[in-house]
Amino acid sequence: MKTLICTATSFELRGVFPSITSSEIVHAVNGFEKGGFYFLETGIGALSTYASLVRFHLRTPVDRVLQVGIAGAYAAAREEVRVLGAPVIIGREVVADLGAEDSDSFLSLEDLELGGVEYYESTCLAVFDDLFGDSLKSLPIVSGATVNMATGSAATGSLRPEKYGVEVESMEGAGALKFGEDFDIPILEVRTISNIATIRDKGSWDIEGALESLKDLCGALL
Repeated sequence: MKTLICTATSFELRGVFPSITSSEIVHAVNGFEKGGFYFLETGIGALSTYASLVRFHLRTPVDRVLQVGIAGAYAAAREEVRVLGAPVIIGREVVADLGAEDSDSFLSLEDLELGGVEYYESTCLAVFDDLFGDSLKSLPIVSGATVNMATGSAATGSLRPEKYGVEVESMEGAGALKFGEDFDIPILEVRTISNIATIRDKGSWDIEGALESLKDLCGALL
């Protein structure tokens, strides 16, 4: 199968796949082939992710997409999800900051009577078994919030999981899963936890540890 492996940034791409060279990174925004896989740096954010995947697929059709990256876990998430470095599978995504502020509260499109809240689902995960075997079967499957503004307060860190039933947040997931829905392509989104999504305290983050965990999980691919 033609598999596309994508990340948001070159930092993540090199952190997960250290054998990728500096010269290959130069071409990462347009995609390159290595070891029987295609690799793509999509850029940060859901819009950039969706556009990058569409552009690549129209030029080089793929059968499936593996999206890897890091995520923040909400304090209300299950205990095993809140462990820094823990890998999780994102089973569905919702854009969690699409709406309007109303003083100290947040109104979704549904609250504003402008439409329903849309969740993007990850399906056909079994088509990735040849890449990972049984190593994914024990991982928690979570719902993810895709946001343009990462959580930086306890209030936001409580609001998003309460409102949408999510356990983690990232900035790209919904873009990838919507691409999968629109083009009928299976998407597997795997992320490792780099921080707790609450008050912004970079001293408590472990981005390098999260990337190392992701590298261990994906090491057999390249």
